[in-house]
Amino acid sequence: MKISFHVIKRRTLYLALACALVLASIALLVFRGFNLGIDFESGLSISVKIEDSGVDIAEVRSAVSSIEGVRVQNVGASDDGRYQIRVKLPEGTAQRDAENRINALLSSGFKSFSMLESSYIGAKFSSSLITGSIKAVAIALALILVYVWIRFKVAYAIGSIIALMHDVLLLLGFISLVGFEISSTTIAAILTIIGYSLNNTIVIFDRVRESINNNHRQELSDVMDYGVNSSLSRTTFSSVTTLLAVIPLAIRSTGDVRSFAICMIFGVIVGTYSSNFLATNILYSLGKLEVFDILKEEEKEDLSDAALARSMLAEDEKKPRKKKNDGGDPKILV
Repeated sequence: MKISFHVIKRRTLYLALACALVLASIALLVFRGFNLGIDFESGLSISVKIEDSGVDIAEVRSAVSSIEGVRVQNVGASDDGRYQIRVKLPEGTAQRDAENRINALLSSGFKSFSMLESSYIGAKFSSSLITGSIKAVAIALALILVYVWIRFKVAYAIGSIIALMHDVLLLLGFISLVGFEISSTTIAAILTIIGYSLNNTIVIFDRVRESINNNHRQELSDVMDYGVNSSLSRTTFSSVTTLLAVIPLAIRSTGDVRSFAICMIFGVIVGTYSSNFLATNILYSLGKLEVFDILKEEEKEDLSDAALARSMLAEDEKKPRKKKNDGGDPKILV
């Protein structure tokens, strides 16, 4: 078994880096918080088209800047003149009053424009959306825990879940740092990264178990290094191809699509790191404990033909051998 990349040997460095990043993300979430979108806060979202020539987004933002908490984004190409205006409505403010105020501000700033769409999200709906999003992530992690537990063993499940929680916390910290809105698109990016990272982790764990089944006498550190090295090219190429598809979206698109693409880029990089360097080191640390000794567990469940043959030979060697007759008279039993 050829090992060119020693992951377990530098486990202290990898685990320390992961802990530092997680603590930094938690600090960002506590002190900086989230920029909740209209989906998660009651408010008004209006799509408008400015027909004046040479207008940019800075002018639109300046025109409606007197409204507290207003946000303006491009919709489509930057030269289409289409913008989305989002504003949080104070308690007791009617939707019609907010629309009239925005219409008046735009009328004073531009000669020709049109309102394409207006949607209002109430407090009750936004509250239920927050609860549903948290439940979606929690259920996804729980189902993954059960699947990996059944597919492998409890140590594998714990390692994969810790790695996934690492990915989610780092992605949330990144979203808080750059100021992206927490919206339905953001939740979709988080769930996508969970599935992507888990796929890489399962591939590595499967190689680890395969190595254990083929040779029970090897060191656990060699087993982990083999799992990473034998699948490193696959996980790397998979990540690179995904990035090649997402990077153009991050460069050319705008609005929610752009934020989704950027979150995917960050998540793919973090997920690739955690699958190869974090999940395997957690599994190694758990596997060294007697209660989670994965080498013994896999040996007990190795039911392949070769294992059965070895077991039969071992049992045969333990049986007492009968002494041969040296040529004396045969005994006749009556």
